[in-house]
Amino acid sequence: MNKTELQKDVLQIAGMVAKDGIEERVHNAQTSWYDWSREDKALKANVEKVFEIKLITLFYDMRRKFNRLATQDEYTTEYLKIAMNKIEKQDWYSVFKDGFIEKCVIWRADRAYKSNLVEITTAYQLQELGYSVFRELYIDYVAGVDLVAVKDNKVWYIHVTKDSTWAREKVLTKGSYRSYYVNYKAVNFQRDFEKHIELFYGDDSYNNIVNNGLPLFLNSYLQNKLDEYSSFNWDSSNQVLELLKSMKSAGAVTYNTKWISTDGKLVVK
Repeated sequence: MNKTELQKDVLQIAGMVAKDGIEERVHNAQTSWYDWSREDKALKANVEKVFEIKLITLFYDMRRKFNRLATQDEYTTEYLKIAMNKIEKQDWYSVFKDGFIEKCVIWRADRAYKSNLVEITTAYQLQELGYSVFRELYIDYVAGVDLVAVKDNKVWYIHVTKDSTWAREKVLTKGSYRSYYVNYKAVNFQRDFEKHIELFYGDDSYNNIVNNGLPLFLNSYLQNKLDEYSSFNWDSSNQVLELLKSMKSAGAVTYNTKWISTDGKLVVK
């Protein structure tokens, strides 16, 4: 029986975790932030604010290019190249702090990489629990939703994020965004995170275990979070279909574009 893309990705993740583990290799916010100078804190904040579409799509782009997941080193190397090309053009950039800035970029890249792996393993867990799951670049980039889980004609819109004050605030801020450019076309889509589910992971969280650096949610946590109150009707409150219609109307994707759930059972077109 041929393995699905999700199954292949999960097997690759299992191999990477077993061999080298998943790391945040540079800073630890709890132990280093308070020792930094005011200048370093400002530089770190500026690095976090850098917006570059190529960074947002990088994980998916490399998955498509390699026909497999990029390793952490492959991803971080490319992320650093793209980010520094943008940062070196900013008025706050200093060649004398180049080493520190690069470390901040690598830390950001490591966090992004880990988050993508957590999304993939969570999608697989939900699928094993009987849900049809969507994990698509544009659902993430435009709608701001990491995973969409569907079961018994009910749908849950899910945000997967690190359990930190900064990450929690970022989820709230992202909920107010609208209007994005996709393939040089303006897509008019208003985000609405009301009743969406937030899944928080951490190194010392009761929500998950940590396997050689990679957080894995407990099934009991997922089942408790995907409750009746947080569900929508798939037929009448289908934000995935609304998004795809908006993108097609804007000419950002072709009218033949369709999104298929990871188990192949649901199609949005």
